[in-house]
Amino acid sequence: MNTRLAANLSVIFTACMLVLSFSFGFHNYSEAQKAIVSDLNQALQQTIMQKSGQWMNQDTLKTYSRLSALFGNPVSIESYNKDFAEALKFEQLKKKSGIIVHVKNKKTTDKSIAYVTPEKDQTQNYLASDTVIWLSANLNIPEASQEELGISFQGYINYSTTDILALTDKRTPLILLIVAILSGALSVFLFRRRSASQPQEEKTLVFGNLTFSCHHACFYKEDREKLKLTPQQYKIMEMFFLSSSHILPRADICDTLWPGKDNADETLNTLIRRLRPLVEDNSNLKITTDRGRAYQLEIKESIAV
Repeated sequence: MNTRLAANLSVIFTACMLVLSFSFGFHNYSEAQKAIVSDLNQALQQTIMQKSGQWMNQDTLKTYSRLSALFGNPVSIESYNKDFAEALKFEQLKKKSGIIVHVKNKKTTDKSIAYVTPEKDQTQNYLASDTVIWLSANLNIPEASQEELGISFQGYINYSTTDILALTDKRTPLILLIVAILSGALSVFLFRRRSASQPQEEKTLVFGNLTFSCHHACFYKEDREKLKLTPQQYKIMEMFFLSSSHILPRADICDTLWPGKDNADETLNTLIRRLRPLVEDNSNLKITTDRGRAYQLEIKESIAV
């Protein structure tokens, strides 16, 4: 298997692992929410069975009826209930739980709706149990308005995403995520290895029988032997080859080799004087002077025999 194919397969595998990781994470998150709702249902049923006498006695029903008449129909009363909280199985959610009591009097349906919801943070996420409905129509209550009083109970929790994540099974998504990260690192390694193994196209410039290799930063003679130059000699030869006319003004050479130096004429003369024999003895090129203003690299004229 070549490096390119292995790298592409590694990318595909990484993507699959990421998708599976997020899919399992979302599924486990949903299952945790369902488990919380189930816990709310059982806690509410247990609490109602234990406290039915307290919640459904005549004094309580009279209070519900007066609230219905006072605030409108229906009325929702929400509060923390210690018995309900203790019945929950998830310890971290007990302090965030409560019970909502809905009171509705069928004989006052024309009144506006009002809600009494103390201390409820509406900005938080909200999960509620199923609604348990009790009817008081068969109870012997003096007030006629209470004869068709309906009461429903619903448990709830205000939760954060962190609360749900704490209850999810994180092992499978985490393992898949780790595998995806490792696979992604392998992909990067394979692509870099492939890039490094690919031969780079060498840029060369040829003038006369002298060759300049930009990649290796050196000059080759006709027999492929390197031409030995000092750093400054190499720089000026590079400038000659990179110039389309192979002509270099003296000022440009001085600014490039000795920037900031006020007078580099003598230094340049010395450099050219030492460079000329190296060029002429090892190639068919020569350096000529243009009236003291510029230097030109040109091909020697061939001598007829």
